[in-house]
Amino acid sequence: MSSFTRGPSNVDDLLTTTLDYYRDTLTENWVNANPITKKMMADGSDELDGGNDIVENLEYQDNDTAAWVGVSGSVSTTINQIMTQGKYKWVMLAGSIGITDREEAQNKGKSAMLNLMETRVKNLEQTFKAKLETAFGASSTPNLDTMWALADIIDSANPSLGNLGDIDRTANSWWGAYEFASGSMSTQGLEDIRTAFLTTSRGLTDPVNANITTLTLYSAYSNRLTPFERLARGDKGDLEFDHLTFHGKPVFYSDSLASGLWLGINTKYLRLRILKTCKFKNQPFVRAAGGISKSAVVELMCQLTATRPASLFKLTGMTA
Repeated sequence: MSSFTRGPSNVDDLLTTTLDYYRDTLTENWVNANPITKKMMADGSDELDGGNDIVENLEYQDNDTAAWVGVSGSVSTTINQIMTQGKYKWVMLAGSIGITDREEAQNKGKSAMLNLMETRVKNLEQTFKAKLETAFGASSTPNLDTMWALADIIDSANPSLGNLGDIDRTANSWWGAYEFASGSMSTQGLEDIRTAFLTTSRGLTDPVNANITTLTLYSAYSNRLTPFERLARGDKGDLEFDHLTFHGKPVFYSDSLASGLWLGINTKYLRLRILKTCKFKNQPFVRAAGGISKSAVVELMCQLTATRPASLFKLTGMTA
């Protein structure tokens, strides 16, 4: 296939401008289509200006010089190492939009052209949304070119691909999440959720603020609630997504989440990072040499990061 050639005769400013017009809408819709990413962006996930990697500052232990002191006592002046850093690799999600000369001729006029491009942009947007949810819900991260899966971040052991954030959980137990092998929702599931919720909540001062599970387990959880609980707590809440709740925190389900999982998420410590300079960045529409069509590539660089996995929990092997 002939390579793309740039230049005034091969780059279409109108189509490029049209695609750029939808850039902010693409970002907003992509983030807000998923209740977890919407919550993350509201609670501190943000755009970064650049960098080869994403570096997250981590506060991993208390200052052990703090102590009760008597009248003639003293305070340790030892310098405490309480901070470290986690490093994450940027990953890219990309797709393309194209139009043939025939289609362009058949859709003459500004209104028709925008409608045609809008349809294809929205189609790409929906595909990007599906890719995000699939990456989130995978049982493990398939390769280093894909966003970290929630199941790898919220785990007590190292992912199969290597250390999360370049920190070895084997040598640093504080970097692991709470994980427990559960059973049937009808006999122990609710009790296991409660134990995990309380264990990771730091005395209920900093509990998880969202739960995500499968449709099967969501339905099983709903069946364990009393009619009063469903009526009183099954509203939309601040996130504008229908959901049940646990301890007042929303419970969502994902068709893409691996079977048997119930995840407890605290979005203060789970972040969707987006590279500002490559936020649904669209390349110019260009034509292959001698071709009768034009295409543009849309690119997004992002990554899912964690700063305190110990505030997250994962229940595995849960059944209805």
